[in-house]
Amino acid sequence: MSGTFPILKIDDFVLRELTNDDLDAISSIWGSPKVTEKMSSGPLSNEESIQMLYVLSSLWNNDAGIRWGVEHNGRLIGTCGFHNINKGLQRGEIGYELDYELWGKGFMYKALQPVLDYGFNVMKFERIEAFINVDNKRSADLLLRLAFKLEGTLRNYARTPRGLIDQNCFSLLKRDWQDLRQSGAN
Repeated sequence: MSGTFPILKIDDFVLRELTNDDLDAISSIWGSPKVTEKMSSGPLSNEESIQMLYVLSSLWNNDAGIRWGVEHNGRLIGTCGFHNINKGLQRGEIGYELDYELWGKGFMYKALQPVLDYGFNVMKFERIEAFINVDNKRSADLLLRLAFKLEGTLRNYARTPRGLIDQNCFSLLKRDWQDLRQSGAN
């Protein structure tokens, strides 16, 4: 992916490129045990947060994906975007995280809509995948609300500080997303 980093807007959300100025917010989010217990990592130290910010920021420049900072009313509250892209098969994996204090308020649901549009319409995906820990009910509910389908459970699929864990695989096909958008359900 080359050129200017795309900025996406929806209501009072701006999805934008991550910068070094976001380190404190990234450290707060990725350093939270509540956030990372639902992911495949433990809480990140400040040094690890610096590395994570670098990794997420470099996806775009390395043609390996894209990760937006999710800004709400001028405050970075999370990130979302695509990685593990397979251009030949026209698919990518979506990932996201949100400040724990904002869970359950519909923020990530709102932010992911233009991201999914971008994936299907600009990146030309036919399929978007998501892998989440089996005990992450909030994330599963979010994906189902966005028309993702549960495809199955991958046993011992991810390594965490607690050991190997199962993850659920969800997918969203372009035609299903288009149907949802046309129905006005979003």
